[in-house]
Amino acid sequence: MVLDVSQAFLQPGERIAFRHEEPIPPQLIFGETVTFPEPAVMEGDFLLEGSTLYLTGRLDVTARGRCAFCLSEVSYPVSKDFSEVFLHLDRMTRQTQQAADDDEQMTFEGKEIDLAQLALTLTVLELPMRFECESCSDRSDEEDVGEETRACQKETPMEHPFSALQHLLTKDQEV
Repeated sequence: MVLDVSQAFLQPGERIAFRHEEPIPPQLIFGETVTFPEPAVMEGDFLLEGSTLYLTGRLDVTARGRCAFCLSEVSYPVSKDFSEVFLHLDRMTRQTQQAADDDEQMTFEGKEIDLAQLALTLTVLELPMRFECESCSDRSDEEDVGEETRACQKETPMEHPFSALQHLLTKDQEV
């Protein structure tokens, strides 16, 4: 989806508030599928000065994945402030086109900005390396052969695949 910034061309130099919803498709991250049941909401303002559009605001979305330990479904709220600069591509100005050739410079043509890639990038960079449910993130006070166990691991009837190796080691021993 795109954000209509035509108002900025009518009122250059003035901040204009916006609210934009951007659906994020499921993402495969480290072999796990992360879903986003609701669209990401981006709220803030934009301002046009010359051929530069300044976009500032906050992104909010909820990611859903599986706990890395017990595989229960976990919701993870993502909330990220952003401040981005977009360069308006003017077909008449070669100088603007050359500046846009820089891979890191975000650009737009016309009076609309596609925010799909920005929403995806902001969201994925804020996700944890692995999802953990509340019971798994609370470490227990008991120790199992020198290593702390998680609450869900105690309840799981399956034995950890590396438990035989774990029993060979002591707390302060190196491999």
